Amino acid sequence: MTNQNIQTDHYVSRPEGRVYYAKIGNGEPLLLLHPVGISGWSWRKVVNDFSQHYTCYNVDLPGYDHSDIPKRQFSVDDYTQAILDVMDNATIKETHILGSHTGAMISVIIAARYPKRVKKMVLDGMPYWNKNEGEVYFEEHVSKAFTDTTSFDRPTFGKTNWEEASVSNPALSYERWEKGEEINRKSRYWSRLTFESICSFDMTSIGPKVQSPSLILNGDGERIRFSENQAEKGIAGTTLKVVEKSPGPVHEYQPAQFTKLALDFLLGN
Repeated sequence: MTNQNIQTDHYVSRPEGRVYYAKIGNGEPLLLLHPVGISGWSWRKVVNDFSQHYTCYNVDLPGYDHSDIPKRQFSVDDYTQAILDVMDNATIKETHILGSHTGAMISVIIAARYPKRVKKMVLDGMPYWNKNEGEVYFEEHVSKAFTDTTSFDRPTFGKTNWEEASVSNPALSYERWEKGEEINRKSRYWSRLTFESICSFDMTSIGPKVQSPSLILNGDGERIRFSENQAEKGIAGTTLKVVEKSPGPVHEYQPAQFTKLALDFLLGN
């Protein structure tokens, strides 16, 4: 049997640039899709535990970390196709998925459009809005973070220092801040474009088409909790659990709880 703790690095060549994924573990496939503004690194606290049960494919979405930045703005459908290309390249016919925020959106779209390719999903923070609701969220929450108005043709994330970041977000670890700044140096304009795309996408038209069982885990401090009941009702076969003392993605702030809840669900315990 393959040593479950050995990670191998892979790149999928596409016309818009290479997409990276790390492969680790043994067993059924488990795809890991991260939020905007970070990378597959965000799953660092939980991926080894999942690799004891599954072959984990931890993807850097196009434009982030090890993956190339495309030369044009990606729609949500473009991101979805990129992940399908990764699955095809890795010969994954059917998979479970861990998806967080943007990664959760992509997971739901794949499950809705290609039901035979997705077994179960764990959605850590599920933005579930129609186009108008998403655009309101962008204006009221996301756009306020775009403080740099001089570097590009539209406002983007500005650079921060640790002192400022830790005051504004006391739950933020130095490790997470440092990695976010590293990715920000490369991808802050791309992150702006990504937010524009995801906040103008109508998730409510997709959810009812899902056939795969799914578990939504929301941290009790998540901003997107306003849509959690709508998501539970709108995505067929969904169970919602809210995790306490988690101001953001549960896999980041409460990794042990995330792992237990997700594995119980995926393994059918």
